[in-house]
Amino acid sequence: MAEKKDFFEGVGSHWDSLEIKIIEVEEWGLTGKNAIYSKPFNMLEKAKIYKGANESDLNVLIDVIIEKSLTKDGEKMFNLEHRMKFKVKADTDVIAKVATAIMNTSDETIPTLKKK
Repeated sequence: MAEKKDFFEGVGSHWDSLEIKIIEVEEWGLTGKNAIYSKPFNMLEKAKIYKGANESDLNVLIDVIIEKSLTKDGEKMFNLEHRMKFKVKADTDVIAKVATAIMNTSDETIPTLKKK
């Protein structure tokens, strides 16, 4: 009897090939070695962020930044303590720009870190 083919293999291979985005935010001084590094979203992460949000909830943008912004070494840049600070001390246009860059998978202008 022939071995059953694992059709999920291609799904996993595609996930493993996705690259880490490097997002520079000059307004926040996050450039060069201090830039934001962002790994792709998986479904669990997206569900966590969008749970309970409605289409007019701009807090989702802050949640995206907090959840997905990493240092070059893979450490989280922000935590929930920063959430209120983003709400009162950050330019909303920059928040939107950064969150969009993190979420956008097809933007050719965002550098990526090639997987080895």
